[in-house]
Amino acid sequence: MSKQGTIVQWNHHKGFGFIRPQAGGDNVFFHVSALAERQSRPRINERVYYQLGTSQNGKIAAKSVQFVKSHSGMYKYTAPMSKAQGFSVLFLALVAGWVWLARCPYWVLIGYICLSIVTFAVYAHDKRAAQKDAWRTKEASLHLLAVLGGWPGALWAQKILRHKSQKQPFKAILWLTIIVNITLFMLMFTPFGAHFMHNMAAYVSNII
Repeated sequence: MSKQGTIVQWNHHKGFGFIRPQAGGDNVFFHVSALAERQSRPRINERVYYQLGTSQNGKIAAKSVQFVKSHSGMYKYTAPMSKAQGFSVLFLALVAGWVWLARCPYWVLIGYICLSIVTFAVYAHDKRAAQKDAWRTKEASLHLLAVLGGWPGALWAQKILRHKSQKQPFKAILWLTIIVNITLFMLMFTPFGAHFMHNMAAYVSNII
């Protein structure tokens, strides 16, 4: 039987919150996975319908949480920018500045943007496939897109689509691909990288 309550606490980054029952009593815990509209961000003082169940640790928790007033389709894009999203924006801004200073070719920035769009689209396709129990995109393919330069799109897809955002092994490998890609960018398009590569080449030639 559905109950009514009001959201009194919500941690967007950790994906959980608490509902104050309309009938009174202790606040009820709920996880983002219990939301019927997972693309929408819960709001404080928002009224919801829910059912009582248990969490993975056996404690009482809200299940099948539905907003009394359904959110608009664009609301999922209005959530605060995460640190990961901000990092990707900062990096692309730095690349754009490097291009403007003629330190690297313009196609590098275009490549990052295009690959990010493609990567976001692949994440969206994979999420639809997961929901329909259809053929999935291999994680190795997602990581390959990231290491080639599509990682900003991957970070935005994780936040907006809530896809591959909770699986820790996947997230760890994703950040490893980000480090590899940024390292390659620095080696190829920065004075530090050029100096390092020159020294490495000289060192190898001396050994040979």
